Amino acid sequence: MNPKNSSNPVPVLVIVGAAGRLGAALLEQYSRSHHAIGLTRKELDLADAGSIRRALEPLEYDRLILPGALTAVDYCEDHEDEAFAVNADGPKLIAEISAEKGAHMTYISTDFVFGGLSERAYSEERVPKPLSVYGASKLEGEENVLGVSQDNLVARVSWLYGAGKAAFPEWIIQQAMKQTALALPEEKIGSPTYTADVVDYLKLLLGLDSGAPANGIYHLSNSGQCTWQQWGQFCIDQAAAAGVAMKTRVIGANCLEDIPAFVAKRPINSVLCTEKFTGYSGVLPRSWQDAMREHFAKTL
Repeated sequence: MNPKNSSNPVPVLVIVGAAGRLGAALLEQYSRSHHAIGLTRKELDLADAGSIRRALEPLEYDRLILPGALTAVDYCEDHEDEAFAVNADGPKLIAEISAEKGAHMTYISTDFVFGGLSERAYSEERVPKPLSVYGASKLEGEENVLGVSQDNLVARVSWLYGAGKAAFPEWIIQQAMKQTALALPEEKIGSPTYTADVVDYLKLLLGLDSGAPANGIYHLSNSGQCTWQQWGQFCIDQAAAAGVAMKTRVIGANCLEDIPAFVAKRPINSVLCTEKFTGYSGVLPRSWQDAMREHFAKTL
């Protein structure tokens, strides 16, 4: 029996990109209380229209969440066609198929849609100005998804980390275990964002327990801000407190231009304002420090 056509009023969810950091967290949490279908790249290749149709057209669902993307920023800079195929064209087709089914779609986007020169946190009303192919491809993906239906949702996140797949916190601790000197940009600021919290915040926007889903653009991140240097230092301090043996415990300061491996430009300021989300949900995101302490309590 098809779950959507049964007497059970619980929404049927499809999560595209279920093997990624956020996708896996969404599938693990939402499948506890809802019928959630996870699709990995093996089942649905965002760059292949035929693959998208084969995966989605036979399914009946009420909500589709798309955290899957090509997120390697520097790779995107040198592979523009692939970046736009995965991050913009594929999502547009998914939105069209979902619209035909009367299903709501959520597109997970990024702080990289902004130029980063603002002295304030970026609200949803600020005009995007991406600096990189990655940012431009994600912005076009946003426009495509909302262009198919204004009832759809775009959720922008920043500096994402969480259980199940190593991210910046794990990387910097590994570097501190191997190297005697480390430095990170002191001018780049943002808001580290915990996948477990994004899962909870999205649940409110999606109306999974009651009510209709939100539409338009929302920013989701933990509250507060820090530089990359401060974020790295916080990670090192937490690891040291947990007894991790490291060769260095101090993160020095440098600039983005000091990192030759970076091909694409990064926004200097990518702090996201979450006041719109709080106004909608009544929930004030917890501080990035508290979220990271919880993450490290589970992983260190």
